[in-house]
Amino acid sequence: MKERKDVETGESGFSLPFSLRLGTGCISFEGSELLDMFSEALVLWEKETGRVLFMNEAARVLYGCADDLPLFVSEVYPEWKERPDSSYSVSTANHRRKDGSVVPVRMTCRIFPSPAGEIVMMVAADISPQSAAQESVVLASAIQREFLPGDLTEGSILEIRNIYRPLFLISGDMFGYSWEKKGEVLSGFIVDVMGHGVPAALQTSVLMILFRQAFEERPAGEPLCEKLFWVNRMAMNRILSDSFAAALCFRAELSRKRIEWCSAGIPAFLAGNRRGIEKKEVSGSLLGLSGPADYGEGSMEIKPGDYFFFLSDGFLERPGMMPREGMTFSACYDHLFSLAYSGVPRDDQTALGLHFL
Repeated sequence: MKERKDVETGESGFSLPFSLRLGTGCISFEGSELLDMFSEALVLWEKETGRVLFMNEAARVLYGCADDLPLFVSEVYPEWKERPDSSYSVSTANHRRKDGSVVPVRMTCRIFPSPAGEIVMMVAADISPQSAAQESVVLASAIQREFLPGDLTEGSILEIRNIYRPLFLISGDMFGYSWEKKGEVLSGFIVDVMGHGVPAALQTSVLMILFRQAFEERPAGEPLCEKLFWVNRMAMNRILSDSFAAALCFRAELSRKRIEWCSAGIPAFLAGNRRGIEKKEVSGSLLGLSGPADYGEGSMEIKPGDYFFFLSDGFLERPGMMPREGMTFSACYDHLFSLAYSGVPRDDQTALGLHFL
């Protein structure tokens, strides 16, 4: 940034033409640090000369001038002299980034008097279609997460934890679980649709609804493979012809101390206890494919301390996914969580963990 010698400079190195500080208890903030916390772009300039006095971080990002602030507002706002000559105005305009590209903005301007002359303060927001699309995706991500059940960590007989890491903001993976017969039976599923982003997320939402109907509206004791057959039949006209989905559903009967599963294309899951951990291979046809379906089934006894992690391909195909022998449920969860948030992911990553206490 070019040096400004006539105004006081805060610790961040970016200048403010006035003193601004907030203190609470033992914490104190410089004015420039406070303004850098705003998500909106904020610019201050001299009304008479157009000389830029300050830009917060959001403005430096918007205009692409993080290292070298413009000397005059005309460099980013060419029509600034044509703005309404009132103390307060709201309008739209085309602004210019440092690389020469144009960005439409909605701006609010206000004029403040100062001993050195009038100062214009402008707050600007990007209203380009790309920005609107990004905001829509962020909102869709928040809505998608609302569909997912939370963790269960205070139960006396069962602990449930999940990991949900979309490759982008929204995911082609989903999961769910529900209780039957007053808490004696836990049923659940994990779904992994081919692809990423909005197309995969839309198809995943359809499958999420179908799986919920399969477990909440169809007979509770219906075999898991029959539920998958029903989901596949209902999904045939709702999944794109060039796409497919993998899924695995399970049912844990706590009174019988037994868990069963049925796979539609998810090839494995983790089963562990105090003695060790193994990757259980399963098989089964994918959802959304034409022709006869054949789903892989299995079951095993549940003992105190046993745990399971049902995983999407984003985990199963990652190097180093397999935890070390002798890991506890919590240690295994931490291992998978660290894996999900380290390195460069290539796929959505979802895990649903069950720990029987």
